[in-house]
Amino acid sequence: MKNVVALTLAAALFSLAGCSTLPVTEAQAKPIPSERVYLPQYLQKSAERSAAIYISRDKGYFGSGCSHDIYLNNEKVMAIRQAEAATLHVVPGAYFLKLETGGGLCPNISTSQNLTLGAGERQVYRVLLPSDGNLRLTRDQ
Repeated sequence: MKNVVALTLAAALFSLAGCSTLPVTEAQAKPIPSERVYLPQYLQKSAERSAAIYISRDKGYFGSGCSHDIYLNNEKVMAIRQAEAATLHVVPGAYFLKLETGGGLCPNISTSQNLTLGAGERQVYRVLLPSDGNLRLTRDQ
């Protein structure tokens, strides 16, 4: 009987771990299609926009049907889906980066980060959905 309980518990834990998303490398990530980029000026590098925010979304089955909206200072910049990434080129300074999802079968979740970038600085963020179901926007570098 103890073996059956242990096996059932192990199977349950394994199935939860299988729900976690997996990171994508910059080489693996797909660009966000133009129809889901709402403020394309942020994707264009210029002398004035010398700081960069790289955002990638994990791949995996868990949460794959949901688009996540990325906001910068409360302006909707783009909608990111699994295994996609983009670099936002910004003027050095302080920013409010927000991630939202919701609608249809997707839960209403919002998370945010305050960040400050200097000239030439690049910060890397990852959108992930671990097995606990709490959507995260995590700084990688």
